[in-house]
Amino acid sequence: MAAYQYVYHMDGVSKTYPGGKKCFENIRLSFLPGVKIGVVGVNGAGKSTLLKIMAGLDTDFSGEAWAAEGAKVGYLPQEPKLEEGLTVRENVMLGVKAKKDILDRYNDLAMNYSDETADEMAQLQDEIDANNLWDLDAQIDVSMEALRCPPDDAMPENLSGGEARRVALCRLLLEQPDMLLLDEPTNNLDPASREEILDALAHYSGSVVLVSHDDGAVLALNPERVLIMPDGVEDHWSDEYADLVSLA
Repeated sequence: MAAYQYVYHMDGVSKTYPGGKKCFENIRLSFLPGVKIGVVGVNGAGKSTLLKIMAGLDTDFSGEAWAAEGAKVGYLPQEPKLEEGLTVRENVMLGVKAKKDILDRYNDLAMNYSDETADEMAQLQDEIDANNLWDLDAQIDVSMEALRCPPDDAMPENLSGGEARRVALCRLLLEQPDMLLLDEPTNNLDPASREEILDALAHYSGSVVLVSHDDGAVLALNPERVLIMPDGVEDHWSDEYADLVSLA
């Protein structure tokens, strides 16, 4: 990640629906890398819309909103979509595509070694060593088991909503974005899966912006800050705000 102060900056952001109905206005939010933020408010307050703007998926707004140059942003919607035609494991592997490409290129060169490609092989080996990629498959196994993902060969069309959410979140965590935007990540999860996901979020080193009506999820994240929608009031988190979470 590039060197900068804020991982995300939003200033004076307003959203109006077709027909003139205001969703929210004049939202200001800037935060440093690694900060955890809980977004709370009643249904219809614009929490999901805010995350879509932060993810770059909704550009129909006024004001200024940007992620820092070089920052990777990961977004989990309420109803995540997996790639049809790919198995569960193949969907998860999309989260490590760049890493797998490095390994595949190294293996291709090793199978057809020549003096002309020796320097490239050495560079790739250094990158593999630095990023601990030799056991990439084992890392994926651990992540999928930790989040209780369905069997490797299961197909998306046969998954429940909760199962699809676990697969999508596993893929997202393996991408290791600098900022995670999560919209109701614990919806439709069994208790054991919920606990595993909360543990993963609690130990995530990057920034997390969480929308959830699950007060246990918000408390497990242990946010430093809270954003109250639709007014955009920002404050340091305290347990007093936990009562607002159930309104989400």
